[in-house]
Amino acid sequence: MKVRRHLARLEPMVLSPIRGISQQEWHEAPRGRWSVAQIVHHLALSVDLVAKAFERRADRTDMRRRANPYQTLGRHLMLGVGAIPRGLKAPDVARPDERPDPELIVAEFRIGVEQLTHFADSWPESRQVALFVRHPVVGDLNLPEWCRFHYLHCRHHARQLVGRLDWVRERKA
Repeated sequence: MKVRRHLARLEPMVLSPIRGISQQEWHEAPRGRWSVAQIVHHLALSVDLVAKAFERRADRTDMRRRANPYQTLGRHLMLGVGAIPRGLKAPDVARPDERPDPELIVAEFRIGVEQLTHFADSWPESRQVALFVRHPVVGDLNLPEWCRFHYLHCRHHARQLVGRLDWVRERKA
């Protein structure tokens, strides 16, 4: 199932490029940009928020997708084409702290991914598509759609992580 494959790729995609970086490398960034720690914290918050929302809704049987036509089109384009549009701002609940603790954010990221994986493994497919959690731009997404979104979102930010580390290391040279 694609859901499980998407979830299995999140941790290596985000955490492999930053394995073994120094405390200083975690927190350096160009002015106005997020540091490595802030990028990972943003991803951890995003995954964790969605996992907790699904956990709260696990027993619901009355859900219907809420989305206007613009959101429906955006959902199909984003998840189908596989690209996160440029210029989107993170909602306040997913904005990282100024100087997050690397150990805590890595643990939070892993726990969120584990929770989503548990739902994907233990819920029948009919349940996975019947529960919805609101996305701030494209409206309600079910579990498989959220897993696809997290895959795309982490891929988008993984590129930023590599770029940020390149920037930090160029400054040292």
